[in-house]
Amino acid sequence: MTTRLLAATAAATLIAASGAFGMDTLDANGDGLVTFDELLAAVPTATEESFVAIDKNGDGALDAEEYAAAEADGLLPVSGG
Repeated sequence: MTTRLLAATAAATLIAASGAFGMDTLDANGDGLVTFDELLAAVPTATEESFVAIDKNGDGALDAEEYAAAEADGLLPVSGG
């Protein structure tokens, strides 16, 4: 329960700070993944806790499926496309 609350709080911070960034915008090197550093470059208030909550497979990067799930769950703002 505490982990879920922390994730929700961290996610609210991400959403409030990030505006309308889509995965393509955040993926600075074009490898199809968004790392914490790439997210942090666009959203300076992002925390590792929030990133870990979104990175479901724990590989240290968000793939398209994780990114879409985070959007659907309200953990990231919905991108324009």
